[in-house]
Amino acid sequence: MKATFSCSRPTALRSSGAFLVYLASGALALAATYEWGFSGDLNAVLGNGLLEYADSQSQTLTTFGATDGSTVPNINGQQATFLRVPAFAALANGLNLTLNSTAPNGGGAYVNQYSFVFDLLSPGSINWTPLFNTDPANANDADCYIAPDGSIGIGALGYSSAGRIAPNTWYRVAVVADLGAGNVSYYVNGNSVLNRTGGSLLDGRFALYSNQDLGPDLRLFNEGDTSGQYTHELLVSSLLVSDTALSASQVAAFGGPAAGGVLVPEPGTLALLALGGLGLGFWLRRRSA
Repeated sequence: MKATFSCSRPTALRSSGAFLVYLASGALALAATYEWGFSGDLNAVLGNGLLEYADSQSQTLTTFGATDGSTVPNINGQQATFLRVPAFAALANGLNLTLNSTAPNGGGAYVNQYSFVFDLLSPGSINWTPLFNTDPANANDADCYIAPDGSIGIGALGYSSAGRIAPNTWYRVAVVADLGAGNVSYYVNGNSVLNRTGGSLLDGRFALYSNQDLGPDLRLFNEGDTSGQYTHELLVSSLLVSDTALSASQVAAFGGPAAGGVLVPEPGTLALLALGGLGLGFWLRRRSA
């Protein structure tokens, strides 16, 4: 049973879909990957994931914008669009994420193998900033934070060293989990900053709900600890979620933030991205500011 403070949800299979992942060995596997580019809406640019405002106030508080190279830095000299996430104050606030093509994996009843990749900027001073909460009801604290000292992590898994995130700077932050193996890793711009190893975390707090559970699968950019203010403004240019645990070499191949997003093939073509021996085939349109 997945350990959260929320009530368990009834089981119902949502519509599924998948894209093909071609392994170097030639074997064929199925995986699901989703990406959002935030060009004025919450529509996905890859996959059939659903990103929604958790409540009407979240929609009012959240805005979209574009870098100008002055007030908001460009990404590698190029203009990029972004989602401006406020310091959500109410428990009902945030963004709900539903992974429609993702079934339980990693040997458990929930999603135990996954990867998140955020292209993000923390404006102003660094403060507590939650990236995601595996409890979509937001009934407990988040499961990955940027801390006031610029580190990344969560107490139960550990934090990176301080100063990994500086204010007003774009970064590509990746979180990779293989919970059955007890591994959770954090990366900044393709570089490993912390690797948690230890006992199995299968189907525990850090597992995600899947398309066999009704309702959203996780909450983004908010947390449920009411003992203090643990949210902060954040700009997000791209978000990628995959139900596979990427290797260190695959994350390294993603590198740092890019104005076009995490996956940037030519528009209308089938791109093959060599990620340390793993090729991912995507149909994806290029995003422009």
